[in-house]
Amino acid sequence: MLLWIGLYCFDSDTSKCLWDDSTGSAEMYDNFAGGFPLIDVGKCVYYSVKGALVGQWLNGECESETRAFICELPFTFADDCPNNYNGHCYTFHPRAPFVHAQTTCERECGNLAVIQSEAENRWISTVANNHSLSNYMFIGAIWPYPNVYAWVDGSRWDYNNMDPTYTHSDDCVVMAIDTTTGEAPGYWFSAPCEDGYISVCKRPAGITCNATAPVVVTPVPSNPSYCNAGIIMSPGFITSPNFPANYDNNLHCVYQLATLGSYSIILRFRTLVTEPSYDTIAVYDGDSIDSPSLGTYSGTRTPFSLISTGNTMTVVFRTDGSGVLQGFNARFTSYSR
Repeated sequence: MLLWIGLYCFDSDTSKCLWDDSTGSAEMYDNFAGGFPLIDVGKCVYYSVKGALVGQWLNGECESETRAFICELPFTFADDCPNNYNGHCYTFHPRAPFVHAQTTCERECGNLAVIQSEAENRWISTVANNHSLSNYMFIGAIWPYPNVYAWVDGSRWDYNNMDPTYTHSDDCVVMAIDTTTGEAPGYWFSAPCEDGYISVCKRPAGITCNATAPVVVTPVPSNPSYCNAGIIMSPGFITSPNFPANYDNNLHCVYQLATLGSYSIILRFRTLVTEPSYDTIAVYDGDSIDSPSLGTYSGTRTPFSLISTGNTMTVVFRTDGSGVLQGFNARFTSYSR
């Protein structure tokens, strides 16, 4: 029997083979057979449970080859809650202002969800989207000043998924959970605390409430363009050089977007202002310009989104020798179809 494992290779190098659960690359440990990884035969990875290659890893074609697989879930505790993940129970509640939503969570011996990893953020976003609950949802984050963040339970701020292209405008935080808004699911945005949004509560599964810890705030990182930066992993953002100031003439920028092997990419252009027909943005559904085209754009466009069929996308920004404008900014994130 041959089994898929949660590993995807961007190149024939163990450091470029990344685990689907965001824990890093296979550089620390691998059991590839001799001559592997070898992406010429495929970028996904499987292993054999019997025969001469028992326990060894090999590459296979992700789309055309079918194999058995085993799903792995985080350890948790027995509880009768309907959404039990990684030691916690999650419940979803109807629209209410932030203070009322937090009060509801406290009655359940919990708080509005404190999100501590990309995997948890993706899980909450997926469950909420599957329930078709709403467009946005309160989480347990507070954003009182542009560079100051805090969790309602005082936990350490060591994971941040604020949309980097949006600025601070209100004190509370919502997660986008529906693509119909044009926002990428899973990203966080500031929102008025007094407005009514659905909410997600989080409490320990099978145990009493945890004690609080001191708040540690994290500064907002700088925003480089990522023009010709090589592979850029999701979630992230790209811009034309100098954005929001004007770009330069005679540019040829390639942006290689990627996410973990089991996901697609949703790319959201928030601003697109270029010289019509002469300064263009071409988007390809794959890891090179030889991949199928998703479109070529120029001029002034209202915000729009593109979704890849696989886990890579290529964006090429070209400018001619005269005329410059503001350019573009866009963000991308993992997307589960």
